[in-house]
Amino acid sequence: MKTPIDLFVEALSTAAAQALSQKTSAAWTVSADGAPKPVPAGTQLLTILIVAEPSKAEAAIQISAESALSLAAALSGAAAPPKQFQAEHAEAVRAILANACEKAVEVLPGTSVKLQLSKAITWAPATQISFAGSDGASRQIQFQLLLSADWPKNDASAQPMPARAVQGAKGVNVSLLENVEIEVTLQFGERRLPLREIGELRSGSVVELDKYVQDPAELMLGDRVVARGEVVVVDGNYGLRITEVV
Repeated sequence: MKTPIDLFVEALSTAAAQALSQKTSAAWTVSADGAPKPVPAGTQLLTILIVAEPSKAEAAIQISAESALSLAAALSGAAAPPKQFQAEHAEAVRAILANACEKAVEVLPGTSVKLQLSKAITWAPATQISFAGSDGASRQIQFQLLLSADWPKNDASAQPMPARAVQGAKGVNVSLLENVEIEVTLQFGERRLPLREIGELRSGSVVELDKYVQDPAELMLGDRVVARGEVVVVDGNYGLRITEVV
């Protein structure tokens, strides 16, 4: 029996090929590879966050700047990819993939999706699938689909995911995720202020935090502390010398 993830991946391959073929007047094929392909270190990635409604479960598509430029050129009818990646190129890629995802999610009754550009994802992917696309001539693209542990989160009327599918999601090969970008935040401290005091803030105002200078700063992943350490300056930028991993 195919899992909801299997159904979504198959539908996304078909929907992406159809959307690209209609938009570019070329015969595109898009297929999911049997095994995820690690992204080479240093690759510039365009990240597109996928939010499922009403569950709020998240997934993401990450595509290299090279593939995104090739795709943007195909969508605009240009003979060669642009030399520099611009905001309009990112939006064109987001729009065509949103079209494909909106069609693909129809295989999951009661679920819809919204796609938005993002700097990075803030969760560790439970499943990663690589896709390859070609127009049958000179244009080829690759992108990764990253799924959170609760994707897709079925409603009460849906059939539960088979146990073997859940086990497969947990048994992810961590080495495949080494180059996935996750946003972290350095937190020096915090302070709760009445709205009146916030309205009185001016240039030069001093807000006292809840920590002393000698207290460690915290490295945050979303709302979770993952490490603590000493604040340092590296080449003019703030850094954290880790003294404790939580």
